[in-house]
Amino acid sequence: MPKVAVGGTFDPLHEGHKKLLERAIELARGERLEVGITSDEMARRRLRFVLPYWIRVENLKRFLHRKGIENVRIEKIEDAFGKTLEEDFDYLVVSPETEVTARKINEERVKRGMNEIKVVVVDWIIAEDGKPISSTRIRAGEIDRYGKVLEKRVGQGQ
Repeated sequence: MPKVAVGGTFDPLHEGHKKLLERAIELARGERLEVGITSDEMARRRLRFVLPYWIRVENLKRFLHRKGIENVRIEKIEDAFGKTLEEDFDYLVVSPETEVTARKINEERVKRGMNEIKVVVVDWIIAEDGKPISSTRIRAGEIDRYGKVLEKRVGQGQ
């Protein structure tokens, strides 16, 4: 069975994340799936606010449970590489945003004499306004986690 890795902050868990996870589940065939979730410290280097790690893990577990996936290993990651420089994986599932990091992972693996991981890029889910769904846009109040455009409230600018 293939061993598949996918990682992220997953806050909030939106339709783009779900598509990424569904592709990873499909590749893993219900087995040997590892999901790396950024630690609070790592996430806060990029974001001012992020839900605590344990809440993000619980949200992910609930999503996977609804999909009938119980055989998953969830790991806290402290850097962009996670376990990919320590363990062998058959697939690394990424978004267009994180494809560059996947390429760096493989470059580092080759330097260390390890086999490359097959990178699978899952395209963005597009919101109603034609732009990708992203956690940044959701936090900014532009869209909801499903890609529906939210009306601007008084005092929010244009």
